[in-house]
Amino acid sequence: MAKKKSKIKKNILSISIMIIFVLFIGYGIETFYSSPKYYDFCNYSRFYDEMDYKDLNDSASIKEQEACFNEYDNVREIYNRNVFIITLIIGLSALLAGALILQSESVSSGIMGGGILTIIYGTLVFWGNMSKYIRFIILAFVLALLIWLGYKKFKD
Repeated sequence: MAKKKSKIKKNILSISIMIIFVLFIGYGIETFYSSPKYYDFCNYSRFYDEMDYKDLNDSASIKEQEACFNEYDNVREIYNRNVFIITLIIGLSALLAGALILQSESVSSGIMGGGILTIIYGTLVFWGNMSKYIRFIILAFVLALLIWLGYKKFKD
Protein backbone atom coordinates (compact mmCIF):
# COMPACT_ATOMS: atom_id res chain seq x y z
CA MET A 1 0.00 0.00 0.00
CA ALA A 2 2.86 2.38 0.82
CA LYS A 3 4.36 1.80 -2.64
CA LYS A 4 1.02 2.69 -4.28
CA LYS A 5 0.78 5.93 -2.23
CA SER A 6 4.34 6.77 -3.23
CA LYS A 7 3.50 6.24 -6.93
CA ILE A 8 0.42 8.47 -6.62
CA LYS A 9 2.52 11.21 -5.00
CA LYS A 10 5.11 10.94 -7.76
CA ASN A 11 2.39 11.19 -10.42
CA ILE A 12 0.85 14.23 -8.72
CA LEU A 13 4.28 15.86 -8.52
CA SER A 14 4.96 15.10 -12.21
CA ILE A 15 1.63 16.53 -13.34
CA SER A 16 2.07 19.58 -11.11
CA ILE A 17 5.55 20.27 -12.49
CA MET A 18 4.25 19.84 -16.03
CA ILE A 19 1.40 22.31 -15.59
CA ILE A 20 3.41 24.91 -13.68
CA PHE A 21 6.27 24.63 -16.18
CA VAL A 22 3.98 25.57 -19.08
CA LEU A 23 2.33 28.38 -17.12
CA PHE A 24 5.77 29.66 -16.08
CA ILE A 25 6.99 29.73 -19.69
CA GLY A 26 3.77 31.28 -21.02
CA TYR A 27 3.65 34.02 -18.39
CA GLY A 28 7.39 34.56 -18.70
CA ILE A 29 7.04 35.20 -22.41
CA GLU A 30 4.13 37.59 -21.84
CA THR A 31 6.06 39.36 -19.05
CA PHE A 32 9.26 39.94 -21.01
CA TYR A 33 7.91 39.89 -24.58
CA SER A 34 4.37 41.23 -24.47
CA SER A 35 1.93 40.39 -27.22
CA PRO A 36 0.74 43.20 -29.48
CA LYS A 37 -2.52 44.73 -28.32
CA TYR A 38 -5.30 45.35 -30.82
CA TYR A 39 -6.21 48.74 -29.36
CA ASP A 40 -2.64 49.97 -29.92
CA PHE A 41 -3.32 49.72 -33.65
CA CYS A 42 -7.07 50.13 -33.98
CA ASN A 43 -8.66 52.51 -31.52
CA TYR A 44 -12.22 52.29 -32.79
CA SER A 45 -13.52 54.69 -30.19
CA ARG A 46 -11.58 57.37 -32.09
CA PHE A 47 -13.37 56.41 -35.31
CA TYR A 48 -16.76 56.53 -33.66
CA ASP A 49 -16.10 59.76 -31.77
CA GLU A 50 -15.10 61.57 -34.96
CA MET A 51 -18.03 60.52 -37.13
CA ASP A 52 -21.74 60.29 -37.03
CA TYR A 53 -23.43 56.93 -37.30
CA LYS A 54 -24.33 57.65 -40.93
CA ASP A 55 -20.62 58.07 -41.74
CA LEU A 56 -19.66 54.58 -40.52
CA ASN A 57 -19.94 53.19 -44.02
CA ASP A 58 -17.78 55.98 -45.43
CA SER A 59 -15.13 54.33 -47.62
CA ALA A 60 -12.29 56.43 -46.13
CA SER A 61 -13.22 55.25 -42.63
CA ILE A 62 -13.44 51.65 -43.75
CA LYS A 63 -10.04 51.88 -45.44
CA GLU A 64 -8.51 53.39 -42.31
CA GLN A 65 -9.98 50.60 -40.20
CA GLU A 66 -8.73 47.95 -42.63
CA ALA A 67 -5.26 49.53 -42.66
CA CYS A 68 -4.96 49.49 -38.87
CA PHE A 69 -6.20 45.90 -38.73
CA ASN A 70 -3.69 44.82 -41.40
CA GLU A 71 -0.87 46.50 -39.51
CA TYR A 72 -1.92 44.79 -36.28
CA ASP A 73 -2.27 41.43 -38.06
CA ASN A 74 1.24 41.71 -39.54
CA VAL A 75 2.78 42.54 -36.16
CA ARG A 76 0.81 39.74 -34.48
CA GLU A 77 1.98 37.21 -37.07
CA ILE A 78 5.64 38.11 -36.40
CA TYR A 79 5.01 37.94 -32.65
CA ASN A 80 3.35 34.51 -32.98
CA ARG A 81 6.26 33.21 -35.07
CA ASN A 82 8.73 34.43 -32.45
CA VAL A 83 6.71 32.83 -29.63
CA PHE A 84 6.70 29.59 -31.62
CA ILE A 85 10.48 29.67 -31.98
CA ILE A 86 10.99 30.52 -28.29
CA THR A 87 8.64 27.80 -27.08
CA LEU A 88 10.09 25.24 -29.48
CA ILE A 89 13.61 25.87 -28.16
CA ILE A 90 12.50 25.83 -24.52
CA GLY A 91 10.21 22.85 -25.02
CA LEU A 92 12.82 20.76 -26.81
CA SER A 93 15.45 21.69 -24.21
CA ALA A 94 13.10 20.68 -21.39
CA LEU A 95 12.17 17.46 -23.15
CA LEU A 96 15.80 16.49 -23.67
CA ALA A 97 16.83 17.56 -20.15
CA GLY A 98 13.98 15.57 -18.64
CA ALA A 99 14.76 12.51 -20.71
CA LEU A 100 18.54 12.50 -20.66
CA ILE A 101 19.85 14.55 -17.72
CA LEU A 102 17.49 14.64 -14.77
CA GLN A 103 17.60 11.60 -12.51
CA SER A 104 14.45 11.90 -10.40
CA GLU A 105 11.68 10.06 -12.23
CA SER A 106 8.87 12.33 -11.11
CA VAL A 107 10.83 15.53 -11.80
CA SER A 108 12.10 14.34 -15.17
CA SER A 109 8.60 13.21 -16.17
CA GLY A 110 7.16 16.58 -15.15
CA ILE A 111 9.82 18.51 -17.07
CA MET A 112 9.34 16.28 -20.13
CA GLY A 113 5.58 16.75 -19.99
CA GLY A 114 6.04 20.48 -19.53
CA GLY A 115 8.35 20.54 -22.53
CA ILE A 116 5.79 18.74 -24.68
CA LEU A 117 2.98 21.06 -23.57
CA THR A 118 5.22 24.08 -24.22
CA ILE A 119 5.88 22.85 -27.76
CA ILE A 120 2.14 22.29 -28.25
CA TYR A 121 1.37 25.77 -26.90
CA GLY A 122 3.85 27.49 -29.22
CA THR A 123 2.76 25.42 -32.19
CA LEU A 124 -0.91 26.27 -31.63
CA VAL A 125 -0.07 29.98 -31.36
CA PHE A 126 1.55 29.97 -34.81
CA TRP A 127 -0.32 27.04 -36.43
CA GLY A 128 -2.65 29.18 -38.54
CA ASN A 129 0.27 31.08 -40.07
CA MET A 130 2.26 27.98 -41.06
CA SER A 131 2.08 26.33 -44.43
CA LYS A 132 0.81 22.76 -44.47
CA TYR A 133 4.33 21.54 -45.32
CA ILE A 134 5.86 23.27 -42.29
CA ARG A 135 3.11 21.80 -40.10
CA PHE A 136 3.85 18.33 -41.44
CA ILE A 137 7.62 18.72 -40.97
CA ILE A 138 7.22 19.96 -37.39
CA LEU A 139 4.89 17.12 -36.47
CA ALA A 140 7.22 14.58 -38.10
CA PHE A 141 10.24 16.00 -36.28
CA VAL A 142 8.57 16.02 -32.85
CA LEU A 143 7.12 12.54 -33.38
CA ALA A 144 10.53 11.18 -34.39
CA LEU A 145 12.13 12.84 -31.37
CA LEU A 146 9.52 11.36 -29.03
CA ILE A 147 9.95 7.88 -30.49
CA TRP A 148 13.74 8.19 -30.21
CA LEU A 149 13.44 9.36 -26.60
CA GLY A 150 11.06 6.51 -25.86
CA TYR A 151 13.61 3.97 -27.04
CA LYS A 152 16.51 5.78 -25.37
CA LYS A 153 14.86 6.45 -22.01
CA PHE A 154 12.43 3.58 -21.63
CA LYS A 155 14.24 0.51 -22.94
CA ASP A 156 12.44 -2.71 -22.10
